Amino acid sequence: MKNKKIIVFATLLATIVGCTSEPFLLGGGRGNPFDPCPPNTISFVNEIQPLIVSSCAYSGCHDAATAEDDVVLDTYENIMKEVKKGDPNNSELYEVLRDDPDDIMPPPPDAPLSDAQVQLVYDWIMQGAPNLICDNGCDTALVTFSQVVFPILDNQCIGCHNDARADGNVNLANYSEIKKYVDDGSLYGSITHTGGYIAMPPSLIKMSDCNIDKIRIWIENGAIED
Repeated sequence: MKNKKIIVFATLLATIVGCTSEPFLLGGGRGNPFDPCPPNTISFVNEIQPLIVSSCAYSGCHDAATAEDDVVLDTYENIMKEVKKGDPNNSELYEVLRDDPDDIMPPPPDAPLSDAQVQLVYDWIMQGAPNLICDNGCDTALVTFSQVVFPILDNQCIGCHNDARADGNVNLANYSEIKKYVDDGSLYGSITHTGGYIAMPPSLIKMSDCNIDKIRIWIENGAIED
């Protein structure tokens, strides 16, 4: 009887994950016997959505107001219109991130996504493009600028704040620029959506608590370029 209950519960959980349009929070890596978020599972909410919104869903391109080429890339439902689950090579979202100079996204003069960012999108689609928030714990044992902080900002902020496109006259493309906003308190104030600061990202829920903690720890440790 106990085994039968386990099978029924696992089937129900799989149905919920497969059908929900809201992000499903899963307790990966915490001893859950039905853990569908093992290591290396990509979180749509924490990894894919911020990257696509920052790099593509901005005014004049694929935000809801502009809808360039009738494409909006702000929510899971809209992004999935350009995705074929498990098949990145036949997914328009992935195809336009590659090396076609006539149809590449983001368009020039914005810099294209890095190879690592394109690979992240590829891997997410290969995993079935799930709408998940995977809680695999938060490792803050070693927080460095080059390995932790800059990649977070690169995926979630720099698409809007770079050398070619500095929204709000804010450029976060390198350490010296980022350090200016650390020193005046606006970087941390913005990512925590603190009153008196412009919330960043502006069109999404704020960064995950884990990413905010990592940036906070780096700042508290002197915000060095390590």
